[in-house]
Amino acid sequence: MIRAAAVALLACVAAPSAMATESAVYGAAFVDAFATACVPERLSYTGTRANAEALGWITAERDAHPELMAMMSVMDSAAASAAEEMQGTFEHGLYTKPVADLPHYLVVSRASFNIGEPDDPLNPWVYVGCYLYNFDATAPIDPGPVSALTGNAIAHQVDNEGLVSYVWGPPCPMPRTGDSYLTFIADNSPHAAQTGFSGLMLKFETSELDPGAAIPEPYC
Repeated sequence: MIRAAAVALLACVAAPSAMATESAVYGAAFVDAFATACVPERLSYTGTRANAEALGWITAERDAHPELMAMMSVMDSAAASAAEEMQGTFEHGLYTKPVADLPHYLVVSRASFNIGEPDDPLNPWVYVGCYLYNFDATAPIDPGPVSALTGNAIAHQVDNEGLVSYVWGPPCPMPRTGDSYLTFIADNSPHAAQTGFSGLMLKFETSELDPGAAIPEPYC
């Protein structure tokens, strides 16, 4: 009886440990997939798309996943508002590829808009966005690998009604790149209706480099 109880106790201890290891392995693979697809050519929309395609990301249709279609509808609404208010334009590429044997989706976008007077010499503001999604994720991942990627500590985090989100400030190894966001939204979270998706997302946006401009050196 004592031996049986000990075996049962060891099984209970081992199972969470195995689950934690599996989660850590997946989390590292998720962040690595983002880094390899989004970082090398982040200063260029066409460059990021070409890099993703070279890595085996294949074109996806909007209806490849119902949450991809819903999320893109939300993005379209935001783009339409920007077009009306700030003379904005928006284009994107949709891709899919397995990561850790699970279906994932990559969105590469280019947004251009004016702030203030249209003839301001700083206009237009142009940003390249890179977003990685696992719509079927059921739990958040350890943010540690993103801290390692950005070289920053977490600047802000939220845990509210099924939404777990982390934000890192602009990464000094990546000039012109803004904040990085790692977000998990549970299926039953009210935030899913606002964003159009549940699951896991990692993203950042980078100010597009002007044609012919020198690639900036890291500022750290």
